[in-house]
Amino acid sequence: LEKIIATREEIEATNRPFPELENRQCIGGLDYANIKDFAAVGLLFREGENYIWKSHSFVRKGFLDSVKLKVPIYEWEQQGLLTIVDEPTISEFYIAQWFDDMRQIYGLEKVIADNYRIDLIRRALEEYGIDYEVIRSPRAIHGLLAPRIETMFANHNIIYDDNPLMRWYTNNVAVKIKPDGNKEYIKKDEIRRKTDGFHAMLHALYRADDLLEIDVGDSLDFLNAIDF
Repeated sequence: LEKIIATREEIEATNRPFPELENRQCIGGLDYANIKDFAAVGLLFREGENYIWKSHSFVRKGFLDSVKLKVPIYEWEQQGLLTIVDEPTISEFYIAQWFDDMRQIYGLEKVIADNYRIDLIRRALEEYGIDYEVIRSPRAIHGLLAPRIETMFANHNIIYDDNPLMRWYTNNVAVKIKPDGNKEYIKKDEIRRKTDGFHAMLHALYRADDLLEIDVGDSLDFLNAIDF
């Protein structure tokens, strides 16, 4: 048994402008499932009932040349939503560099990744001094997070900004109902319907309750003002 994760209307409702995010606390998420096609990274913020997901992707040119995707990948590249990499694999240092750049602007607490590919990315994150947490049983968190995700979309509490790549990722997700009643998020098509950006967000959502609605810059200014 499978069903869609959200209706077209619910996915379109993610297309709302980001609020001011500079210096705001956030949790990073990544999905690095296949180093030869797509990798996705992102930052999760909270504002009231809303979850805000700012994301980027890396795509290998060789994969695009071999598999004709029916989406405007090169147009999305021009919009800055993704980076096309003309190399044999997507280097883990592209991902670590992206998070390093982002933490110069935002209050990045840590990055959440699953245990399937952490050995590929661990060295790069550690070289950049980026804190990370590993989800030991990534599929087990799907059922745990399913009620929150369903509520987020139903109540229009998720904001992607104008990001057709993230809307595509989300539309490619199917919800599989397992015999025990738990839900698992899978691809509608293994090759052409990528879901990396959604799963990167899923990983960050695992620690969404750690997010406080604070301005890290204000907190630092307060500490700097104290005469120790």
